[in-house]
Amino acid sequence: MEFYRARKNNDYIKYENSFIHNTALLASENEKVFGVFEYNIKNIYEAEIVNLNILEECDKVQLLKGFIEELVYWNPYVKTISYRKDENIFSCDELIQAGFKKDIAWILNLDSNINVFKIDINDIVPEQLTVDKVKLDRACLWIEKPEDVIVTCVKIDNKIVSIDGHSRLVAAFNKGFKYVYAHFEPENTDTTFYRVCMSWCEEAGVFKVSDLTKRVVPSEEHERLWYNRCQDYLRRHEN
Repeated sequence: MEFYRARKNNDYIKYENSFIHNTALLASENEKVFGVFEYNIKNIYEAEIVNLNILEECDKVQLLKGFIEELVYWNPYVKTISYRKDENIFSCDELIQAGFKKDIAWILNLDSNINVFKIDINDIVPEQLTVDKVKLDRACLWIEKPEDVIVTCVKIDNKIVSIDGHSRLVAAFNKGFKYVYAHFEPENTDTTFYRVCMSWCEEAGVFKVSDLTKRVVPSEEHERLWYNRCQDYLRRHEN
């Protein structure tokens, strides 16, 4: 079964904000959607499940675990997930099997050793050439404060390099934020590809987030200028 972020706002999604925030997940197999999972990031370390719906018969516990894994993939800094149980979806035993414990709500404690830190936005070095205007406009709808922007970074030659969240960084810069939040990938992360991306950015004059604000393009241009270039490189350097 495949778990993924909802790519468009469709009838499966209960809350429009979940789509805008990229916090709506779907599970599907053979083009059939088995479940939908929507969550809020309440603060830097806590997420809350706000909608969980099972659409087809399946192993419900494994479905829930798959959704949790996908949430953690996109938000590895989250340490607790809360869920106010819907009696019609999961039994107490099923939630316990998935790792939840009963408190005021059901709580899942995650074994995350990732630390989030505050960083001056001008100290971040982007490794992306362009920003998709559609994604930027969507980010601008919900980003209200620096705590809303948490990006993943690696250290390369004593530089703190962002490897995701570039539309959020540009939104933060345009809103006048002086700082945002970040966390590092594990120290053993292979940075070869990121170094190549940095070299492309340097050739184009992209050294800071402020430089990236001048390279906002339509989705089609972003795909051509950035996504396709990355895919071409990765295909040529497979294995």
